[in-house]
Amino acid sequence: MKVGNREISKNKPVFIIAEAGVNYNNNLDVAYKMIDVAYNAGADAIKFQTWITDKMQLKNSKKPNYQKDIKIKTYYQTIKELEPSLIDQKKLFERCKKRGIVFLSTPYDEKSVDFLDELGVVGFKISSSDLTNHLLLRHITKKKKPIFLSTGLSTIKDVQKAVQLIKNEKMLKNIILIQTTSNYPTPHNDVNLDVIPRFNEIFQVPVGFSDHTVDHIASLGAVALGACVLEKHFTLNKKFKGPDQKASLEPRELQDCIKHVRIMEECIGNSSKSITNSDKKNLSMRKILVIKPISKGSRIDKNTLTAMRGNINGILPLEENIRKIIGKKIKVNLKKPTQFSWKMI
Repeated sequence: MKVGNREISKNKPVFIIAEAGVNYNNNLDVAYKMIDVAYNAGADAIKFQTWITDKMQLKNSKKPNYQKDIKIKTYYQTIKELEPSLIDQKKLFERCKKRGIVFLSTPYDEKSVDFLDELGVVGFKISSSDLTNHLLLRHITKKKKPIFLSTGLSTIKDVQKAVQLIKNEKMLKNIILIQTTSNYPTPHNDVNLDVIPRFNEIFQVPVGFSDHTVDHIASLGAVALGACVLEKHFTLNKKFKGPDQKASLEPRELQDCIKHVRIMEECIGNSSKSITNSDKKNLSMRKILVIKPISKGSRIDKNTLTAMRGNINGILPLEENIRKIIGKKIKVNLKKPTQFSWKMI
């Protein structure tokens, strides 16, 4: 599938989303710097979040566990304080366009979906909290744009129901499933990267990974397991206030993460098992058939043969070759171990 001008598939470079989220604390200058950081680090897209608090949050809603350290404020107050300005979002969209990086944002309500669609986003990233919100899912499918669907907080049955809804709306070819765990940060033993190949097998759609761990080890593993999309939170400074800062990478860490992902892609290569260019330079390491000292006219038995490193053009000690040699007479006198040649028998 295509997102903007980028094709997303196993045969293409991983589509990397640098997740700014709410880490800019509604400071436009900080957001601009984050766009520059993401672009300079080599990210394909930068993602923000868009919502209207009173359309997504009940005032008496309970704080998620990872925000329990935020004192005094209710969960509603925290979200309300971070609610993004739509005017600023337009400015961020234009800044991304000028910079040459894809602008994405996660909408949390239908009005935000409509706003982003009119703004011109090339796709919608859906939060794990809305995977089971079929009201919002159906509204988003009407926009006929690519959907990045996060699957935290959910079972395989939940994912199947969401995918079926999207399939019913004739949008299956426009979905990317994103494996993730909705904890900030996520401990390594809760990442469950093995879900990535399972999603590939069950749903036959592109699969990505949203990494909420404190480092990028899991990101590299996800790429190795076939993730076509990678999302990673970042910040200008982990000491900034906000619920997601401690699960985010700082600029140099983001740069290293993307650099290492690109190296991992080179390491993956392709599934064709062959002698590589590097192998060809070292074929002399491979052992060849050698005849031990023997008198002319003697019959060759298994004790006469051995394998040693020698000329790269020698005869390999394969079972099929050994069977052709055993029992044959040697035509020359050999006083020392000698590389075997078919002319000797």
